[in-house]
Amino acid sequence: MDRITFLREQLAGKASPEVSPEGWYLNEATGSFREPFHRSWCTGETLDFRLRLSRAQAAEMAAAIPVIAPEELLIGDWGYVPIVSGRATPFGNGIRLNLERAAELRRRCPEHAADVDDVVTYWQTWLADNPNRQPLTCHAALAYNRVLELGLDGLRQYVTAWRARNTVDAPHRTPWYDALLIAIQGVSEFINAHAQAATGAADKARTKARRAELGEVADICSRLAYASPRTFHEAVQLFYLLFLVCGHDSPGPVDRMLYPALKRGLAEGTTSLEEAQELVDCLWLKLAGKTAYGATLGGQWRDGTDAANELSDLCLESIRRLRLLSPRTAVRWHPGLSSDFLDRTCAVIAEGTSLPALVNDNAIITAAVERGMRLEDARDYTFVGCGQTYPHGRGHGNYEDVILNAAKPLELALHDGIDPVTGEQAGPATGTPDTFRTYQEFESAYQTQMDTVVSTQIEAINARRKASVGQTFDFLRSLLSMSCIERGLDWHEGGTDYSEGMVDAVGLTTTTDSLLAIRMGVFEQQLLDLPALVTILDANWDGEEALRQHVLRQIPKFGNENPEADDILAAEAHRVNEHIKTHRTCFGGPWGMDIIGWSGAVLLGRQTGATPDGRRHGEPLADCAGPAQGRNTQGLTATINSALRLPHHSSHGPLVLSLRFPERAVQDAEGRKRLRALVESYFLRGGQQLQISVAGTEEMKAAQECPEDHRDLMVRVGGFSAYFVELDACWQDDMITRSEMES
Repeated sequence: MDRITFLREQLAGKASPEVSPEGWYLNEATGSFREPFHRSWCTGETLDFRLRLSRAQAAEMAAAIPVIAPEELLIGDWGYVPIVSGRATPFGNGIRLNLERAAELRRRCPEHAADVDDVVTYWQTWLADNPNRQPLTCHAALAYNRVLELGLDGLRQYVTAWRARNTVDAPHRTPWYDALLIAIQGVSEFINAHAQAATGAADKARTKARRAELGEVADICSRLAYASPRTFHEAVQLFYLLFLVCGHDSPGPVDRMLYPALKRGLAEGTTSLEEAQELVDCLWLKLAGKTAYGATLGGQWRDGTDAANELSDLCLESIRRLRLLSPRTAVRWHPGLSSDFLDRTCAVIAEGTSLPALVNDNAIITAAVERGMRLEDARDYTFVGCGQTYPHGRGHGNYEDVILNAAKPLELALHDGIDPVTGEQAGPATGTPDTFRTYQEFESAYQTQMDTVVSTQIEAINARRKASVGQTFDFLRSLLSMSCIERGLDWHEGGTDYSEGMVDAVGLTTTTDSLLAIRMGVFEQQLLDLPALVTILDANWDGEEALRQHVLRQIPKFGNENPEADDILAAEAHRVNEHIKTHRTCFGGPWGMDIIGWSGAVLLGRQTGATPDGRRHGEPLADCAGPAQGRNTQGLTATINSALRLPHHSSHGPLVLSLRFPERAVQDAEGRKRLRALVESYFLRGGQQLQISVAGTEEMKAAQECPEDHRDLMVRVGGFSAYFVELDACWQDDMITRSEMES
């Protein structure tokens, strides 16, 4: 069995390797109980908070005990899970207490139960006393290329130079710069721990070839602990170790960051495309093992030239052959994108990988420049999180700051601000149903509820961010985000070039379809009055199936190129987006809107009562910025034309259109050619993002009946992909209800 097949099977069959709790928690040399973050923290009580935190985080990095799995060519893992940790995570960097781990250790190491209790008690008290020391969750796609170019020693020199320059007139910044230098040393020691692990594994290897391979890995890590990479292998290894230690969030523009090393290796003859493909496969497997978030391929360099290159092709090939769920990759389209690369991208999608997503540079860059981003930085954007767009290595913000149930304000407007699901007063009193004499009066009440919900949630996030300024710090993100070092400001203090907030509006199509149902059914056709409709909704349409079917089939729905339905969503999406944009982050940056759907369409649907568009209580909300599930009945062209009515060029994004095709629509050369034409047409007309599943309705139903026969069936849920048979039944049903398109 070849290496990649073996590693692929290992990934599918078990979790990441880890040393036993007994091996980690008991120091073999002294027999003592060890928690490196906690022990370092306790010895630094008199230090400035920044130095104390950085020392403890560095101690934890240095104490890594990597476990190298059989056949691994790229290595990198922590090897253990502590009780208290300052490690970076995919959503942020703060001190966290793991009570499940503490309980496990009490069971497995009862002789150290008192030690465990001491750690838990200390940190429960500290965390309760220091709420503003804990940062908000925040996605990031970091400038790993900074270390790929400078090496860790070069980064030390860079920080030291800026420390000397910026602390003459601002000596209060000195501890922060010193904390950065401590963090760099921690990363060096983390990489050195991997070198030692590789040496130990080489000594135990069963074959000469494996001993030599692991010896080379050990040499590479020993060098990378200080120096910049020379070969493509070294660059990929350093990239993954940095990605891991910085919280394994979003890899970013992998092909742009690693291409200089590949280009140099190909020119010097130190690597071949075949060898590079194996390394990229290994990287993709490691990234999938950590559920890596946003990554991009293609797009443009900062000068506007096409960035697709040989490495882009290798990454695309890894997506095709490995069929992994992450990294959650997008291909950036622009008019100058390599035609061959776009063909290969469409061919990969047609094979049912559900990846990559496709995103339009024209729309994304235009929106970024409109909200104040420099053109060169806008061209350098990448995916982050589940598919939001991010100024690579230059941003601050969660990009999932507010998850807005966009159908809830409609419910509140129908119930005078009371949530009918919980019975609580959740919004302002805007009038009972019997008080609205015109549709415009009701629409105004709804808009008041929507604006209040949005503003309240944004203000809460802003207040939390403001409270954390000067209280919490992220040294690794500061090191790998442009301008923090130069300004002498932490990532959480406004040091980055851009600070942005994001409202993910889930189910806005459900809301606007419902508004049209109220306007037409109640105020124009006068099928019933508004109080009667509210009574029917509160009863979940029970006993009113004929009326529900009339609403579903006779009142227009967005996605069918119907002017009334399309106008109302286009107008409300623009209005909500503009209202969000009236807010600023605590650092003065813009707030924006995206509509991506993801699993929130199902989860928030459970929290939402029946809606006037014919949806029952608990059913999913609209899954994307396009039509609600199954509501588009007029075919692909109508769906696209409707979706293009949305404010793609003024929304931060993504405004995602999800499409699902049966395999027969794209399986031959003509089908793939039509798929490419669809992508180019949608993007040339201004659409922002496409997510495409190749999974027929009958195939999904068959997979529900016989899961073992369809283990490889992949679908795009929203901001992430999934193996269909591993989804809960509610998500499977949601995928099936989405309209099946023919090309």
